[in-house]
Amino acid sequence: MRLLIPILALALLAPALSAKEELVTLPERDSVQLTIYNSEDLTLVRERRTLTFKEGDNRIQFSWANTLIDPTSVEFQPVGKDARDALEIQDTSYPAESHEMLIWTVTCSKPAGYEVEISYFTSGISWQAEYTGMVSKNDDTADITAYVTVTNNSGEEYENAQVRLVVGVIHLVERIVDLAQPGHGGGRGMPQDRWREMEEEAQGEPAADNGMARPKAIQKAGLSEYYIYTVEGTETIPNRWSKRLRSFQVKGVPLKTVYRLEPAKFGPYFTKVLEFKNDEEHKLGKEPLPDGMIRLYKDVGAGRLAWMGVLQSKYIPKGDEVKINIGPDAECTLKSKRTGYKKKDLAFRYNSIVGWTIVEDHELVVHNFRDIDVEVEIHQSFQGDFDFDSEDKFEKHDASTQKIHFTLKAGQEIKLTYKVTTRYGTNRK
Repeated sequence: MRLLIPILALALLAPALSAKEELVTLPERDSVQLTIYNSEDLTLVRERRTLTFKEGDNRIQFSWANTLIDPTSVEFQPVGKDARDALEIQDTSYPAESHEMLIWTVTCSKPAGYEVEISYFTSGISWQAEYTGMVSKNDDTADITAYVTVTNNSGEEYENAQVRLVVGVIHLVERIVDLAQPGHGGGRGMPQDRWREMEEEAQGEPAADNGMARPKAIQKAGLSEYYIYTVEGTETIPNRWSKRLRSFQVKGVPLKTVYRLEPAKFGPYFTKVLEFKNDEEHKLGKEPLPDGMIRLYKDVGAGRLAWMGVLQSKYIPKGDEVKINIGPDAECTLKSKRTGYKKKDLAFRYNSIVGWTIVEDHELVVHNFRDIDVEVEIHQSFQGDFDFDSEDKFEKHDASTQKIHFTLKAGQEIKLTYKVTTRYGTNRK
């Protein structure tokens, strides 16, 4: 059931809600566009209708009852030169009898049918991105499919709407859901003129609606620090419904398998991590990727899928790397042991030890049991005043961490050694 019922009064100007007025229900929307800003509970709605105006004053009533529309943001504009020349908005009034409607008084100099646009902000409409990756047998590529799910809890049904999804962060003076409450007055409306200017910079011709013959496409366009995804064709978004739309599908995205020891990110264990970048080399990088859930599966044959891993990803700019922790993998192992321990350079004061130095020798053994080459990255962190020494190719990652990155061939085992000298008490430099 439609909850927004703008009404055209064909009688002369009269007091609001007068029982003597003759009210005529407006025709169906010609079109409606939803621009959903996901970083806030905010959607810009732009709907167009063709209205027949008589000469003189016409009264148009707009109601937002039972919806989450921000009443301070509602605007009425003629569309096209003829409409702008013939129509003039005299005033906007808010009847005392109702906190959920307004009335525009529009003067028409040339009676005819004209297209008008009614725009407003609403809350209650959101979207969520999610990604599914089908990983190849050797973990070297993945077929990635992206989806967006649009959820409508705004109180209004939008039929055959063009849906546009905005990636980026915005800041509101007031929350739309608060402005929509009955009795809320004096709110500061959103700057629609600026939003409209920004959108027009990225607005292209809407794609033709080709029905269900093929999946909906998502058109992308840059918009200042935001990014707009436009769903091809139109979609009906009923109130209290969610709809899942396919955004894109890319086959053969190159993956890098890295066995990584990095306690700060993945815990104190040697874990398998699949990596790819949002760039052209990885068949991506045309636009930033919205934050969402990334799930990876592997086809293990006979129509069966094996679960690999999941990542709740934040916004991924162009060129950024994505790392998905798959967890421990017995096909590549890491064994660590301390092979030497010595305390030296003892310093005494009043028969007490006030300074000392500890020298430790460590050995790491990495074995690749797989029949393919893999990459290994090991991070080793230490505390205090220490020196690190190794004949292997460790490099300084930060003030407390040394790391080494190397390729381990199929079936290969290597041994790494290093020495850590740590000074305590008065021995600290």
